Amino acid sequence: MVSCFTLYFVVFLLDAEVVWCQEEPMNMGGYTYILPRLITSMKAVGRGGYEDVKYAGRAPSAATATGFLKVHLNEQAELVQKAIQREPINFPY
Repeated sequence: MVSCFTLYFVVFLLDAEVVWCQEEPMNMGGYTYILPRLITSMKAVGRGGYEDVKYAGRAPSAATATGFLKVHLNEQAELVQKAIQREPINFPY
């Protein structure tokens, strides 16, 4: 059975770089939940697997944020820029 999510990949993302972007560190948030589902969908449409899903977000951490507003805002701006850049992302960081 083909899911709507897989069909979305076929129609819109066939030639695009797939990037998961989140504000939380890599070991928090939705990344660990969605990654296996992205991989399954990509394999279903012949787009590869784990190495083809890029991550734009904070590195794994024990804390959800740095605790310093200026550092947090800089990290936020950097991860959004990384997610929308035209150049391919060098994964993982």
